[in-house]
Amino acid sequence: MDLKEKPVEQNSDVQPLPEVFLYVNVLTGKHAKTRDTEKLAVFKNDVIGRQWEQKSNILKGMVGYWAAWKEMLDIAKNQTGGQYEYFGTGD
Repeated sequence: MDLKEKPVEQNSDVQPLPEVFLYVNVLTGKHAKTRDTEKLAVFKNDVIGRQWEQKSNILKGMVGYWAAWKEMLDIAKNQTGGQYEYFGTGD
């Protein structure tokens, strides 16, 4: 993403949700990552994802979608070595 993020919660504090909201570049298959840490950007829901999308030119060029928690973990493993940052608010 093209802004400095400050995640609300760290990975160990996140209780697995049935689904999370992710962004993907449909042309490359690469998912949105945080700029500073290169971790998969994981949003609590679509409302929060859309709030971040308004602040990020990178996200504006991607497609947001719902993913199961396990699917998100697989994506993180394949694209960021298992690392992700969870965004629980739009701030």
